[in-house]
Amino acid sequence: MKIVVVGAGIGGMLTAEKLGSLGFDVVIYEKANSLDEMRYDWHDDVSPVVCEELGLTIPKESAPKRSWTFCSPYEKVTREFHQDENCPDLSIERRPLNKMLFDRASKYATFIFGKTVTSPVLEGDRVVGVVVDGEEVRCDLVVDSAGAYSPVRTNLPVKLGVSSLSKNEVFEAYRAFYRRAEGSPTPKYTNKVYMKHLGELGISWTILDHDPSQVNVLVGLVGGLDDDVLEKSLSFMREHNPILGDEIVRGGYKVIIPVRYPATMMVADGYVAIGDSAFMTIPLLGSGIASSLWAGDILYRTVKANMDKGVKDLFDKKHLWAYQVGVYEKFGAKHLGVDVLKRWLLTQSNEMVDWLFESKVLSNTDLQKVASGNLVTITPAAATEKVMGVGLKNLPILLKMNTMVMKSHKGERIGKRIPKKYDERKVSAWERRVKALYR
Repeated sequence: MKIVVVGAGIGGMLTAEKLGSLGFDVVIYEKANSLDEMRYDWHDDVSPVVCEELGLTIPKESAPKRSWTFCSPYEKVTREFHQDENCPDLSIERRPLNKMLFDRASKYATFIFGKTVTSPVLEGDRVVGVVVDGEEVRCDLVVDSAGAYSPVRTNLPVKLGVSSLSKNEVFEAYRAFYRRAEGSPTPKYTNKVYMKHLGELGISWTILDHDPSQVNVLVGLVGGLDDDVLEKSLSFMREHNPILGDEIVRGGYKVIIPVRYPATMMVADGYVAIGDSAFMTIPLLGSGIASSLWAGDILYRTVKANMDKGVKDLFDKKHLWAYQVGVYEKFGAKHLGVDVLKRWLLTQSNEMVDWLFESKVLSNTDLQKVASGNLVTITPAAATEKVMGVGLKNLPILLKMNTMVMKSHKGERIGKRIPKKYDERKVSAWERRVKALYR
């Protein structure tokens, strides 16, 4: 049986390795001309737990993530966040990680670079291949690892029910590493993250890299980032961060990242989405490496379990559904809850965000949870302590925030109630409950 993986993404490469090890004929089509030309020439934060669980070697170029300082929209308030020192996230370089995954997958799969996939091939309601540079390539399963605006997913018929992506669910981000300004002193706060920077719906950061000659910069907005807003943000950060020079060392371009809960339908007959194609990023920060790796392993275990049972129609939706259940049980339900809280936070006024940081109604533990894609919990004792800390005049704001925290936990509970076996009626009812959270 033949499997086509569209895009040499993180999850796609791990999936290719794992499914290839089961004896399938696996081919990966990647539009970049070579591994070295693939985008994302930078590092991203990843929990080391995923590498431990999946037996992956952490690239030697990785470095422990430093604690961050959260800044309000105009840097009126700064708030240090101290991460868990017992298990700090790692900043993992993308290209060494890609090379490691490529080397592992190459033992079981064929990589074909410089090829563009433009659409799926269908027979009735079943995906039976993809169109590659104008020619049909037939297969038994398409693994869609082609990103947020995947040409495979976006060209699937609506009747298949695979989740779509709206404009307010993507994050357009500019990422660049600048040469540190010559002679600039090391600042008190080296890793500054601006929430709703300059009042916009997004985040920015200025981070002194673990290579102290470089400054890691991001400017990102929900829905789209135009050049005027980008220049305004960069000017502000240069004014407030003297370490930021003018020369770009690497990066220097915009990327599209989904920032929402995972797709509520990521499978169809002959089709499965993974990584950004299935919106598997942490909704607040946009990192999706760990989620994509876990998803690749879950897909492998799903297929292997069905093979062990002697299932003949391995790649029908009803049998691939166990993959989606596994995704929601592992991280999807939690991300659903975080997304609820993220959308609420981005709609608050600049003054409200200032107050949230200044009042310390969000503790270091709360910030630690949100930064790693976990839910905030306010116990009755903690609620009483917060009320005493902020005063009665701010009680309505605290109550509103508590309502959203409770709603985020409701979102997680709904996510975990995903039907364990595929039943069209039950799945549709579950999807409606998820969507009701955002009315």
